[in-house]
Amino acid sequence: MSKPHDKLELFDEQGNSRGFYSSQNRVNDLTGKEWLFWTRSVISKVYPPNLQHKLRSVHGGQKPPQLCAELIKIFTKQGQQVLDPFMGVGGVLSGAALASRSATGIELNSRWIDIYKQVCELEGLKQMEVIEGNALHVLADFNKRGFDLVFTDVPYWKMDKAPRSKGKYKKHGEESRQAKLSKLSAFNEIKYGSKAQWLDQMHAVFNAAVSCLKNSGYLITFIGDMYYDNEYHCLSYELAHVLAKIKGLVWKANLIGYDVSKKLHLYGYQYAFIPSMIHKNILVFRKEL
Repeated sequence: MSKPHDKLELFDEQGNSRGFYSSQNRVNDLTGKEWLFWTRSVISKVYPPNLQHKLRSVHGGQKPPQLCAELIKIFTKQGQQVLDPFMGVGGVLSGAALASRSATGIELNSRWIDIYKQVCELEGLKQMEVIEGNALHVLADFNKRGFDLVFTDVPYWKMDKAPRSKGKYKKHGEESRQAKLSKLSAFNEIKYGSKAQWLDQMHAVFNAAVSCLKNSGYLITFIGDMYYDNEYHCLSYELAHVLAKIKGLVWKANLIGYDVSKKLHLYGYQYAFIPSMIHKNILVFRKEL
């Protein structure tokens, strides 16, 4: 148990108390009150469409940088290193800048890298290290680099081929569809003929990333379940099952990001029940060797 002199009361920029921080906290810089808040398994906080949201939304899999920043603060201390092997338009990297962490991103598609750099310039954010290339090939040269956190959003199997709603509450049309292709379409050198091949590729990339992760470091990834070809695919469980096979990687939690602001889509009306996906799974693993 921490002694009284091991605790320090911290305040935010407005002078409000954040609670008491213990010097024995080895995981992050959160106070006890903040730690308690972020242990809840459902994140229902609404994040505003800022930080060049319209520009970032050209990429169909972009995530709010502020959400990424708060997750980074849970699993790292200030100044530590974050790795994103599937960086997309840089939501994790922008989040790292907001959280005063350093980050390295790997991305195959130069278009997404250009958008990330443009966002940094427009918003005055620190631009993080970016490496263009296939993550599996790039990570092979990273074996001597030690990161404190691996944080990413994976390319989804078949997501760029999934049919989109044509209901009145959702834009449709070829131009809109092409503008919001998933990350999977960026992998023009990789062909996933089956879900098994996709899972094998994810295992390979994450296995390489874990080799660059410090012991006791965390790995977290967004992964959405999907409804495809008349069947519900629980990709979150299937990916977690594969990641749990990586040596030293222990599954610690599945956080649910619940977007209360997301509009419902009219799927399957009058003929079959099809869910509107208004949540994301956030898988949390820890390296324990």
